[in-house]
Amino acid sequence: MKCAFCGHEFDEKEARQGCGACPGGCHSVHCPKCNYSNPLEAKLIRKIRSLFTRNDDQGGDGA
Repeated sequence: MKCAFCGHEFDEKEARQGCGACPGGCHSVHCPKCNYSNPLEAKLIRKIRSLFTRNDDQGGDGA
């Protein structure tokens, strides 16, 4: 995930999810560098991104 404010790229596992202050629950991911509240990515986008990341990890170029 890329922070919309500072541009820092991070794994959602590194980030703090939810601020705990929003009524009904916070549905955002906070950047570990600047703490900016980024909206969660849609599941479809996350799945497409993981397909390309998997190809990059295996040395493929996706072509």
